[in-house]
Amino acid sequence: MIIKTLSYAALAERLKCTLEAARSLVTGEVATLKERIESLQAELANLEATAARHRADYERERDRADRLVTELLKATANTTMELAAKLEAEIGALRFAADHGGDGCALSGHARRTFARPELRSDVGAREQGRGAPRCRVPS
Repeated sequence: MIIKTLSYAALAERLKCTLEAARSLVTGEVATLKERIESLQAELANLEATAARHRADYERERDRADRLVTELLKATANTTMELAAKLEAEIGALRFAADHGGDGCALSGHARRTFARPELRSDVGAREQGRGAPRCRVPS
């Protein structure tokens, strides 16, 4: 874009108007541009304030999400550890019953159902081949 600098006289000649009309036109345009600049600066300030509020909301929600994920992970870990401890106790009871010819009465409901259903037991294949733990009577 080529910008030419014209004097008021050259502008008046080019626009075919009086020198006063050219000055008035330039002054009006400058005033209009200054108003537009002020308007854009005010809009920019409003947008920056809105952006700052959105950023604060985002950071607050991110922190909240991080706390929730941390709580969820802790709860999952606790549940997993409790379940692992329960299963280890049931496995120990099953091994004790198998080693000592117990009847399985001390086992939990889940362990009794698992032990009583051959398809759920891990030693079924070994037993069918003549190996594995001796059979125990398990009440249903």
